[in-house]
Amino acid sequence: MVSPELLRRLPYFAKIADASLKQVAMIADEKFYPAETLLFREGDPAETLNVILEGEVRIQYLLGNEEMRTVDTLVSGDILIWSAIVEPHKTTAYGTTSKPTKVLSIKAKELRDLCEKDALLGYRLMQEIAKLLAHRLQNARVQLATM
Repeated sequence: MVSPELLRRLPYFAKIADASLKQVAMIADEKFYPAETLLFREGDPAETLNVILEGEVRIQYLLGNEEMRTVDTLVSGDILIWSAIVEPHKTTAYGTTSKPTKVLSIKAKELRDLCEKDALLGYRLMQEIAKLLAHRLQNARVQLATM
């Protein structure tokens, strides 16, 4: 469990009602990973929604020629494993820490259940995820243009 105040400082949870925030805090933990830790592989079950609190994570795709290509570098405040709340709940890339990294880790199944019960919570989170995906799609376009 983390404090609701920690969640409140993150933009994804800034507009969430106090009661809902407390419920999310109860299913969240802080985790620490050393540099060069593989956090997830493409196709892994997306069991947690993570927000980077400190550190840095490279988002990479494995190309057909077995080359690993970095398409984004996420930093403090960025969401990791957005697919935890978007079906089919599988990761879509590889994520590796490039520095020692601390994340806020929220249990995905429990979070989805809370969103089902609290439509406003679900709506606010999906708004933030949609913004995130639009930004990442733009970054991917820039990466492709430089190939």
